[in-house]
Amino acid sequence: MFCPNCGEKLESQNQKFCPYCGSELSNTPDAAQAPQLKVEEKHVSPPVRPAPVYESKTIRVGGPGSHSKRCFAFAIVSLGLVGVAYFYGGSNLFSSFSPYYYYYYSFGLVGFITTIIVHIAGLVFGILSRTNSSKAGRIEPINTLEKVGSVFGVFGIVINSIFIVAIIVVVIIRVISLVLIAPYYI
Repeated sequence: MFCPNCGEKLESQNQKFCPYCGSELSNTPDAAQAPQLKVEEKHVSPPVRPAPVYESKTIRVGGPGSHSKRCFAFAIVSLGLVGVAYFYGGSNLFSSFSPYYYYYYSFGLVGFITTIIVHIAGLVFGILSRTNSSKAGRIEPINTLEKVGSVFGVFGIVINSIFIVAIIVVVIIRVISLVLIAPYYI
């Protein structure tokens, strides 16, 4: 006897359900004698598309390289120059706005120019730190020294830039005050 639905051979004639497809079986002699042909549906799969191939990134192993060390060193020099310039002439920048400021305590225009030059050097070292950080990111393994140097380099760039702008503004204010106010004291 064969299943009228799927065409599989049945184990006994008294079965009520086909064990292969689960359809209900009738006990008619016509269905029991005639095997059904099994029809399989063809599933057409979509055309195969090649998967995109990406370059695998090689993992670099090792400690900090020369670019990372230079990045950190330039950042420290940049921040060090902020401190040197502040103690040399930058403290006069802020004390010049004090009502108790006396001109003989300051370094004068030469001190401001020297301070600007030191801050420009600090700015250059901050930029060099960031340049070496980007080179280290491409060539060397990821390391903490490069990350810290990069952050310190950004701090050096920002702080030196702020001081340069502030010094230029103070010098402009002093020149304007000398031009406008000084003639009245002569």
